[in-house]
This record gives sequence, C-alpha cells and structure tokens, in this order.
Amino acid sequence: MKPFDNRPIGIFDSGLGGLTVAAALQHKLPGEAVAYLGDTARVPYGDKSVDAIIRFAHQDVEFMLSRGVKLVIAACNTVSAVALDSLKRDYPDRIILGVIDSGVRAVIDSGVERVAVIGTRATINSDAYRRGIHAADCSIRVESIACPLLVPLAEEGVTSGAIVPAVFDLYLGRLRNDPPDALLLGCTHYPLFAEALNDYFDGKVRILDSATACAKYTAEFLCEHHIAAHPGNTPSFGCFVTDMPSEFHRHATRFLGRAPGRVERINLA
Repeated sequence: MKPFDNRPIGIFDSGLGGLTVAAALQHKLPGEAVAYLGDTARVPYGDKSVDAIIRFAHQDVEFMLSRGVKLVIAACNTVSAVALDSLKRDYPDRIILGVIDSGVRAVIDSGVERVAVIGTRATINSDAYRRGIHAADCSIRVESIACPLLVPLAEEGVTSGAIVPAVFDLYLGRLRNDPPDALLLGCTHYPLFAEALNDYFDGKVRILDSATACAKYTAEFLCEHHIAAHPGNTPSFGCFVTDMPSEFHRHATRFLGRAPGRVERINLA
C-alpha cells in the first residue's frame, strides 16, 4: 500500500505573495493541508540587508517546524536567493524547498532564447536566476531587472489602473521596443500583475511564473517521496501573520480566490 502523510505543508513569505504558491499547490493537490506564515510586520524582505533576511528566514522556519509540518517552502524569491543555503545547512534533517530552482526550470523548459527576470532588489542583486539559468544553458540571454515598487502595490491590492503601467514604464519601458521572448516573474507577489504585464507587452512576451513552477515541483516531490496527503484527506488551511491580521484577511482572497478563514497573529521574536 502506498504510504501517505497528512501533515501540513509549511509555506512562508514576507507577506501575501506566497499565497500564490499555496493556491497553485492546492489546485494541484487539493488534499494537502497548509500552514501559511506571512511576516507582515517586516514586509518586504527585498529591501533588507542579507544578514537581516537570513535572520528573518530562520525565525520563519523555526515557527513552521513548531507547527509540525512535513516540509517547508520558502515561497519568497528573496529568501530563496539569499538564505536558502543557510537554511539547508542549519536544518539538514528537514525538507526545505525554494522557488529559484523551479523558476529556472520553467525558463529551461520553455525553450526561449532570451528572458528578462524581474524581482526584488535582493533577488536581482543575488544574481541567482542568471547563474541558475546559465548553469543549465549558457546560450540563453538573461536580463535581470529589479522592480521594488511592485510588492508594495500588490500588498495594497493595486494591480491595475493607471498607476500600474506607469510603474512598468519605470522599470520595463525600454523592453517594449525590443521585448524578450519571456518574462520570468521572480517574486511570488508578481503573478497578480500577469494580466497587466501581458497587456503591457501586447501579448508578445511569454509570462513565466515562479510560483506556479514551485507548486508543480512540490507536487512532484511529494508524490516521488511518498509524502503526499491521502486523496480523501480533508485539509486545513491555517494562516499566521506577524501584524495586521484583518488587513491580511481582506487582501488574501485576491491571492487564493477564496477567503482564507481564521488568521492568527503571532510573534516571531
């Protein structure tokens, strides 16, 4: 008999963005329970120092493990780019997955010749995506662009309207006349802008989503290692935040496509 593991999956991010991973994962494996942590008191991580990001990431993982999760997903490109090696070194007996490798795999599988990667300053400064892509295929032309205003806009629910293309112009305007084959959304908040980005580039640029790619990889990992939940499992979905639970609850519906249920405020420090 195939074994199953009904323990929850721990997913954390600096704010709401990781919910795009949770939503994609539950679409693929609806029986999986999830414990989600949004560090809303310190969002965004992308403009913090490397030392601070690593410290925050360790606190996030400690909390996730305290919830009895079977694996942890760092559903934050900034953490995956800056702190994942440290987390895996300090928790060698735990399964900790990130989103960078999944995003790289999505680019390679797409077969594109030129890709623009957008993300937070910390993710772009780490050069993790370019290095990962070139390790697999050095012929792909990669341009990396920091778009720091997009996370605050997503957290505020501003993903359309006049301000959004104006912000795109600030970071991506020069690509409109010479568009890449694909645009990799190197931040889990950015899928909320997918439709607006498609319109901005008149449908000429393929949009690749690291959040969806991460969910696909996680689903494959669970099945391969025989730790997926039983198909008949009735899953729970617990949300934890470090600040403003009512605001989180209000905005989370946009990411999940449904209300998240109870949101509990916790103190990581």
